[in-house]
Amino acid sequence: SPQQLVQMGYFPCSPVYPTLAVSLDMLELVSTLFILAAPNERAWATTITKYLKNRGHEFATRDALRHRFSSALSQYQVLMQLVDGEMGKIIDDAR
Repeated sequence: SPQQLVQMGYFPCSPVYPTLAVSLDMLELVSTLFILAAPNERAWATTITKYLKNRGHEFATRDALRHRFSSALSQYQVLMQLVDGEMGKIIDDAR
C-alpha cells in the first residue's frame, strides 16, 4: 500500500495502485536541483530511463517513467509545502 511505501522511504506515483515508487531522498534531491537549475522533468526522466535500461530494466512506453515520476514529484512537493505550512503554524503558535 502507499502508506507502507512511505514508511519504507519511498513515495508512490499514485495514492491508489501505484506502479512506481520513488525514494524520498531522490525526490528531495530533484526538488533541490529544480530550485537551483531550470526544472526539466523530461531530461531527468530520460537520463534515469537510459541509466536503468543500461542495467537491464525496460519500460513499456517511451514516457512511462516520466509520467509516473512527474506525478510522484508533484505530489511530494505539494505534501512538503503543506508540512512546511503546518510546521510554520506550530512554531508561530509556540512563540
